Amino acid sequence: MSSEQITEQPASPVETTPTTTETKPVEATIASTTQPQPTVNKTWKEAISEEFRSDPNIEKFTEIDALAKSYINATKMIGQDKVALPNKNSTEDQWNEFYDKTGRPESADKYSLNVKSDVVPLDTGAVKQFAENAHKLGLSNKQAQGVLEFYKNSMEGTAQQSKVDTETAQVQAEQQLRQEWGREFDNNVKKAGALAKANMNSDILDLELKSGIRVGDHPELIKGFAKIASMMSEDKIVAPESDSASKITDIESEISTITNNTDGPYWNKQHPDHDKVVQQVYTLREMLNAE
Repeated sequence: MSSEQITEQPASPVETTPTTTETKPVEATIASTTQPQPTVNKTWKEAISEEFRSDPNIEKFTEIDALAKSYINATKMIGQDKVALPNKNSTEDQWNEFYDKTGRPESADKYSLNVKSDVVPLDTGAVKQFAENAHKLGLSNKQAQGVLEFYKNSMEGTAQQSKVDTETAQVQAEQQLRQEWGREFDNNVKKAGALAKANMNSDILDLELKSGIRVGDHPELIKGFAKIASMMSEDKIVAPESDSASKITDIESEISTITNNTDGPYWNKQHPDHDKVVQQVYTLREMLNAE
């Protein structure tokens, strides 16, 4: 059979089974956009109820430790004697009751005060007055001793400083006179001292000036007495003849009165004025020789 006789036959239809692909739903994961919030710590006051938080006894505390301490102290006071604090409207009896409960002695003479001092002995009368005033003010023994100690220390400090100032002034005065007199220093001081002691009260010579120096140690006073003593010994004190004769008589009479009194201090070495009177007679004789 020729190719021309071969005709294309239509293809028989092929039954196909449609393939169904099952699509599973895809669950979408949505990221949360909400950020975690930080935890805020409450203060100790915020942790308690409003009822207690607003109480004035709680409001005054800023730290929990202070509140705890206050509570502990309060519990310790339970069962102890309470002392009411007086005010401006309290009576004198109420104040006295308060003073007694807080340690004031029963009376002023019950204070036990240490007043011993090696520098400035305290006057017993002054200490007694202090105790009476301390009792009136309601001071306990400890408080009174503290005030007295302060006063005593202040006095001791003043006395010690005064001593230092006096010694310093004496050294400076001596240096000044030594520089001015040189080798004549000892002799001039001796003459000035003899004349001063014979004619001036020792209490005056012992007076202390503002500078801390004694009157008797002041260089100008020493120079003055030394000059007078030199003038007396060198007969440089000029006086009218009649006055001079009268003065000589007076000096001789005074010397005689002193030395003829056998019971007087001139002859009695145990007499407290012995040295002073002997020096006085010596000075009078120096004056007599000058005349």
